[in-house]
Amino acid sequence: MIGRRALLLSGTLALAGCTVGENVQWLPWAAPSPLPVAVPEGLPERVARTAALAALLAGNAAAWKLNDRRVDTLEWFGRAREEQVEVLRSTDPARRQRAATPLPSQPVPSERTASAAQNALVTQLRSLQAAHRTSALATSGPAALLWASLAAFSAVMAARLPAGLTALGDDDATQTPDLTGTGAVRIVQLADQAAYSYELALAATGLNKAATAALRNRLTQWRGLRSEVLTASPGLQPTPPPVGYDQRPARSRAEAWQLAVQTESAALPMFGAWLAGTASAAERRVAVDALVTGTSALVGFGGPALRWPGWPG
Repeated sequence: MIGRRALLLSGTLALAGCTVGENVQWLPWAAPSPLPVAVPEGLPERVARTAALAALLAGNAAAWKLNDRRVDTLEWFGRAREEQVEVLRSTDPARRQRAATPLPSQPVPSERTASAAQNALVTQLRSLQAAHRTSALATSGPAALLWASLAAFSAVMAARLPAGLTALGDDDATQTPDLTGTGAVRIVQLADQAAYSYELALAATGLNKAATAALRNRLTQWRGLRSEVLTASPGLQPTPPPVGYDQRPARSRAEAWQLAVQTESAALPMFGAWLAGTASAAERRVAVDALVTGTSALVGFGGPALRWPGWPG
């Protein structure tokens, strides 16, 4: 079937017996030019080493007495890392294109115990987190989001891989952020809405001290983010959120956690769009750290770990 757009372009109707495409005037199309991204030399190999360490741990799961949750997390992590390496080696990593050729084989890790392999993996992830954050602050646009997303991923994995995760995301790498849809004003509104959500979560009965502390800590972070955005954007005039608050207080710990996950899940792509769209270095710094903190909060409240935090999808 010929699409409506094709019919409009041709100005004719497809007649019975015509071959699909006959009498259709196809417009020329050229692939967009790659967005500028400076991938540090040796970075794909460093990322690949973390995948190799995860594979070493998973491959010795029985001998090293790793539980199923850790193994599932390590295997998911390895697949995510393979995808990230392919993106970093592509001609257009800021659009998350993937290289067609595999990375040359890497040296097999030499660690001989679970603790040594895990320590090496966490150390590598912490180092990569810092490197990605530095790259995010040094650039702008989708490239900044690419590096901030990798920093957030590295931060969460460094903290959570030793115990494993119960929720593993299946976010894709096909959508792109709306660079004009989220500015600093919208982030201030988001912070107000998120703070209200956490106040409702804290209304739940039966919360123990640890649960209450976790919710209060995140509430404080959201209020702090609002102040940081206003400081980074002098002259910004906050406006009321575009829609009213339509939420009910949580009645249990499970509902409080669910409300937190919903709040953080909605916030991450907004952080990403803001980060990729702002031209302000001060706002970018706040956005990078907000994305890392929000990703950690999402997983901490039981939400899924994401391969590409901050991207839509």
